[in-house]
Order: sequence, then C-alpha cells, then structure tokens
Amino acid sequence: MISKRIFLRLSSSTKHMYRFLVILLINILPINIKAGRTDWSEEKNPSFWNEQARLDIEYNLRRKENKRIAKNIIFFLGDGMGVPTITAGRIRKGQMLGQLGEDFITEMEQFSHLGLAKTYCTDHQTPDSAATATALLCGVKTSFGTIGIDGRASRGNCLSSHGTHVDSILKWAQELGHPVGIVATSRITHASPASAYAHSSDRKWEGYDSINFGEKEVAQGCVDIARQLVLQSPPIDILLGGGRRFFYPTQKPDVANSSLNGTRTDNISLIDDFWKGKYIWNKTELHKIVLGSPEPILGLFHDDQMRFETNRIRNPKGEPSLSEMATFAVEHLLLKSRNKNGFFLFIEGSRIDHGHHFTQARYALDDYVEFDNTIGQVKRILQDKGVLNDTLLVVTADHSNAFSFGADSARGSNLFGFSTLESLNVSTIDKMPVQIITYGNGPNFPAIRNKTYLDSIDLNDTEYRWPAAIPMVEATHAGEDVAVFAQGPWSHLFIGTMEQHTIAHKMAYAACWGAYKKRRGCK
Repeated sequence: MISKRIFLRLSSSTKHMYRFLVILLINILPINIKAGRTDWSEEKNPSFWNEQARLDIEYNLRRKENKRIAKNIIFFLGDGMGVPTITAGRIRKGQMLGQLGEDFITEMEQFSHLGLAKTYCTDHQTPDSAATATALLCGVKTSFGTIGIDGRASRGNCLSSHGTHVDSILKWAQELGHPVGIVATSRITHASPASAYAHSSDRKWEGYDSINFGEKEVAQGCVDIARQLVLQSPPIDILLGGGRRFFYPTQKPDVANSSLNGTRTDNISLIDDFWKGKYIWNKTELHKIVLGSPEPILGLFHDDQMRFETNRIRNPKGEPSLSEMATFAVEHLLLKSRNKNGFFLFIEGSRIDHGHHFTQARYALDDYVEFDNTIGQVKRILQDKGVLNDTLLVVTADHSNAFSFGADSARGSNLFGFSTLESLNVSTIDKMPVQIITYGNGPNFPAIRNKTYLDSIDLNDTEYRWPAAIPMVEATHAGEDVAVFAQGPWSHLFIGTMEQHTIAHKMAYAACWGAYKKRRGCK
C-alpha cells in the first residue's frame, strides 16, 4: 500500500484506479495477501490502524456468498489444533520468516468465513479424536473412543455396536461415483482417518493383535480397522499415511526396519492377501505413480505414526511430508474426477496433537506450520487448475489441548524462550525466569526451577518437555470450542457457534451429497 502523503498527490483518476485495485486485491485475490512486520514503528501512528480497519470493512462489505454446487470438497483437520495452537502457530510461522510473528496471517486465516465448533461428545465434556472425527465425518455425535457408530453402542463392546453403524461423507461421495481419498501423518487406522471408513466399538481395534482385538471380537461379528480398510467396496482411491504394522503378521519384518515386525497374530498379510490396488511404502515409489491412474493406491510410509515434521526434515528416510502427500492426492483426484464431477479428500495434520500430548511444543507448532503450508499449496493447485471457486475448503480441529502461552511476553518474543514479564524478567515468587509456554497438565511436573538447570536447557530443542501444572503421563485434551475456517461454495454456512456434527451436513449440503442430494438447487 502507498503512503497517505503520496496518495494525496495523485490525480483523481489515479486515485480512483488505486482504490479499484485495492478492492480487487481484497475481494478477488484474498489468498495472496500477506501480513508480517519486522518492527512496529509504523504502528505508533493511529492512521495505520484506522486504514487497516477501513480496508477490513471494505472487504466485508464487498464479500459475496458463493451458492454454486461444490464440485470438490477438501476437508482439513488439524488434530489437537485449538485456538491457542493457531495463535502460537501463526507467531511461529511468522518468526520462521524473520518477522515479529503476531500480525502474520496464516493460510487458513485467509479463508472467507469463520466459526466455532462445540467439541463435546455424548458422554464426555472433553472428547477424544474418535468421537469427534465421527461427528465431523459422519454427522452424528457419539461416545468417547468409538468410531463410525452412534451413541447407542458401548466402548469395547462388540455386540452393542451391531445396528449402530453410521456412514461418513466419504461414503456419501462414493455412492454418487466420486473418487475419494485420505491423507494423514498418523497411522491410517488411527482414530481420525478411520472414522472416514470404519465402524468400531473401540479405537484401539486397529489390528488383530490378540491384545486389543482378537478371537472374542471376531466371534461376536466384529472386524479390526485395518481389515475393514482393505475390504472397502468400492475401495478408497488413495490412502496415504503410516501404520504398516497392523497390515502384516508378526513373523513379517518391516520393509524399512528389519528389527520391527508386523503385529497381526492371525497370520494374515492384508496387503498380500486382500489389497487389490497399488501398494507403496516410500517417497520414491509415490512419485513413480502416474497421476490419475485407475487402480487404488495405498501408501504406508512408516511402521507406526509418521515422524514429526522437524525430524523428517533433518533426515527424510524416504518419508514424504504432509504437503507432498496432500498435493499428490489433490492432483491425482483432479485427474480421476474429470468425468465424475468432483472428489472428496480428507487431509489430517495428525501429529500436532501428539506433540502436545508429550508437552513438546516445538514438535506441535512445527507440525502446525507444515499443516498450514499444506493448505496454501493445495489452494494454489486448485487456483492454477481453475477450480478453486468450485471447491469447498474447510479447516478445523477435532479438539484442543491443554496448551497455553503468555506470561506477559514482549512483542516478537521467541515463543520457545523466557518471558519479559513486563520487564521484570523473573517470577515474583521464586525469582527465576518464566517460560512463555506452559501446559495445564503433563509429564514435566514439577518442573525443575533452579539457576543451574534453567541455564543449561535449550528451549528450542524439540525434545524439551514444557512445564505442566498437574502431573500426567501425557497431557490431556482440552474442552474449549475450536475454530472452523471455510472458503468456497456455501462457506457462509460455517459461521457462528455450531455443533461439531453439523460440519459434515454442511459440507454434504454444499455438494448435494448424502441426505442433501435432492435438496432445492441440486441438479
């Protein structure tokens, strides 16, 4: 933007053209607008804030509702990405680019509509990923720890689940012939991705291991999650994630680490005996696949969860990033859906949550940054292909975590450092420095607080566990509402405070899928 002094010298016609270009940038190309300052000297002038407010109002006054039928739906889930994580992640991303961070605008924050979702499940005030993902993908709230079934079933009770299965939006899309996909950095059988295709009384029933799932459950008519995945009919077109161990028997060494074996005790190799498509296990094989090829693709890039992005960058080991997997899946599905009028894709940044459980905030926030980068890369592909305005993009979290930051830290402070505490620099109680990041509960309790220890630790280290107020082996989830960002057809439905399960219904409404395929306006 030009300064006010220069603007006043312009001719009236030039001023008019300048205003037009500003409005064009704000309304037509909002995804390209970036903020980010390296100092705050210009903020001292009230005119800076007044102009920023004026532009914000102009943008909102000129925003129009997109009511066309959504051709494609891409649903992004940041596991454990509560509002504190979004704010801290914004600062982290800005600071990684050499900026102060607080005023940076992330990719998801450039979406046109924003709301809040209530995350409670039928039996818990603070939920888990199984119940919330079932709500988000199947449109029905359910019990803690259960996947793809309604609230009548009891956790861990196979018999109680019969007759309670609920289908997901992925299935609704398949019923109309649309190609579908799942991308996650967790095990592909983990709670969130599994909720798109499986029905299970217990999220721990990922494979036949005779510990969590075995003969008893089979005799009662239940199937483990990994087996449900390979038996899907029609098959899911593309599945990329981790968790090889649940697909192979105990006598089968892992392809990337021979010291590890499969965990199936039923002596079945699901990949060799049941999977009817292409199977890959490293990034090299991924990039050899012809985009748009007809056979279904299953990529399992780790024995367990895929690694945190910070560790993957240091030593990739043939493991693709979330953005690599997601952009491949988008381009693949765009080609596959040319004659089928659109696709559905679920993309999860799974390990944000795991970093928080371990109270290792560096892992959590760096995975958030990669998740946000993925959103931006996907948007640019859609824009380049000319289908951005036909695609509904939704970004949300399944739940929050017991993570917080603050301590009166100064503008531009390194999040992983100590707070200035309004220039006091130390706690008024023990006269020791205070970390900006803390957790409500977790393993680092009581946190050591003496000069020798605080002088010795590297707060930027990924393995550092941040202080917790209450002792727990792992930090818990948090129960506050989570943000919902939306852009594209019918994104104006995703505003205000909403029940979490309505998100699946709103996505389906936008695309004329499921119960909404005959709504007014559908072809």
